[in-house]
Amino acid sequence: MKFRTKLILGFSVVIFFISTILGIVCYDYNFRRLSEKAAQSLKFYSRQTASNVDFTIDSMKHVTDYILSDQDMLNAMKTLPKYYQKSSFSVGRTIVHNDLLDTLNSGLAMYYINRNFYRVIIFNEFGDVASSTNTGSKITNKTRNTTSIDWLDSAARRHGKPILVAPHMDGWGIRESKEVFSLARKVQGGDFGYIEVQYATDKLKDIFEVPDSDIKVVAFLPGGGGKVLYQSEELTSDLVSYMKKYPEVTKMDSITVSSDTSMWASASEVSDNYGIRVVALEKKTEIVAGMKEAVMIALGMAVGCFVISMGVVIFIASRLSKPLTALKDQMENTGLENLDAELAVPDTDDEVQAVGIAYQNLMRRLNESIVKEKRMSLLQLQAQFDTLQAQVNPHFLYNVLNVISSRGIMDGDEEICEICGCLAAMLRYSTNTKERYATVKKELEYLERYIFLLKSRYEHRLEVEINCEESVKQEQLPKIVLQQLVENSIQHGYNNSKNIMKIYVRGWRDETGWYFEVRDNGQGATDEVREKLNQKMKKIRKKIMSRGSSIEMEIGGMGLANTYARMFLLYNGRAVFRIRNLEEGLSVIIGVSEKEVEADVSGDGR
Repeated sequence: MKFRTKLILGFSVVIFFISTILGIVCYDYNFRRLSEKAAQSLKFYSRQTASNVDFTIDSMKHVTDYILSDQDMLNAMKTLPKYYQKSSFSVGRTIVHNDLLDTLNSGLAMYYINRNFYRVIIFNEFGDVASSTNTGSKITNKTRNTTSIDWLDSAARRHGKPILVAPHMDGWGIRESKEVFSLARKVQGGDFGYIEVQYATDKLKDIFEVPDSDIKVVAFLPGGGGKVLYQSEELTSDLVSYMKKYPEVTKMDSITVSSDTSMWASASEVSDNYGIRVVALEKKTEIVAGMKEAVMIALGMAVGCFVISMGVVIFIASRLSKPLTALKDQMENTGLENLDAELAVPDTDDEVQAVGIAYQNLMRRLNESIVKEKRMSLLQLQAQFDTLQAQVNPHFLYNVLNVISSRGIMDGDEEICEICGCLAAMLRYSTNTKERYATVKKELEYLERYIFLLKSRYEHRLEVEINCEESVKQEQLPKIVLQQLVENSIQHGYNNSKNIMKIYVRGWRDETGWYFEVRDNGQGATDEVREKLNQKMKKIRKKIMSRGSSIEMEIGGMGLANTYARMFLLYNGRAVFRIRNLEEGLSVIIGVSEKEVEADVSGDGR
């Protein structure tokens, strides 16, 4: 059997199984997605309605807080029981007693209270009653026997904290009685009475109603007994009774609750402030109602995927199998070491051959570019070294020094001979372009010759001290770096100064690297000079690190920038270059750190 036929048959079997698996996965995914969506919706609605009921009960509690915080109303509640300490009222006592009740009634006669609550009542065990509804159909029965109220003992045990009373028929109405639920609390401090805030249960539908008509809600009051605060009208009594009997089922998310007629999915949430458990339920038959359509879609997708995939496989197997495999194998074996190898692709009339030729040309151009880049990098680095080295090589004539030395011998002046010899040695060291860098030891020898020449000029006005640890003397430095730092101190640190020039040169090593410091007692550097030097060094660093840039500078006023450039070229980002103003003079530190650093030009001595 030909490879093409084997390829098509093999892929047909694989695609069949893949299409079948995709259909099953699609069905399972849709089922899970619908279930998760239903669970999320139930959880959201239970959380939302729990927050809503908390808000409503908070508003009821705020009414009691308002009453207890009103000093006139609180004093009236505390004063009323005093009028029952005697068996009869005098006329004056009766007038005061009525005034106190008027104070309570006036305090309750607020538009906010009448608009948002069914009734608010303040009463005590002596028969005093004040109400927010004293007219119309909600007129209050102020002669009601309050001893029949069943929640009084519970409120007393709460020591002034509010309690929630399950839905019950309002017992305060004269003309009508309506089902309400209440928030009640006892006034602390004595037999000062009770406050009851009523909310009509028919308005609870506005709180617990959710946009999805398939979702039903049950709310249970906190505490034992499973008292129901609200339940959707469509819920069967046996389902609610089941949840009352087994309250643990309402403490889980995405649970199923059995009933006589159906299976339900539910999620519950406990309100943060009052512990009311809200359970949102939805019939599982509603959740899976859309699965039939999902099955047909999954089947159609599986069949379509199989047919389309087989057509694609037949086309690709016919056109690309052999040349594409050969091209792929050779591409995978291509590396930097064989970029110039010839690409062997079977002769075909299709685009694979063109791709192979294009890939071959790309590798050839890439190889040429890499070789050219390596050469250019070496040439550029060499040119940068040569340019910077040439800037610090003074060009003097040896024969002039010989003439001066001869005249000194003729005149018997040995000091002139020593000066000429020292200067000749310095020129020989600095004009040797074969070596662009030297050891610290040779740099110190060159520096000592330079200091000898300086002392010939400044005599006792110049004092130089050099200390260097032996562990540093074999390290490499660009040539004439230390001499440039000392020269910079003398030329720019003592302008118009007659003080003795004291220069201290120190070399050391620590755990972070090795360093050299040149410190003087001069006038330091101004802010303008430091800023100018900082900008120059940033520009130098940018030029060196950017490909193809050249470095052009003069020795003149750029000696420190020149030194930084040469250190950076030799040690890259590990080169250390720090300048600090001291209390007296300037400190310049160069060296090599274990990690990459930036040049630092600062005005403080830290």
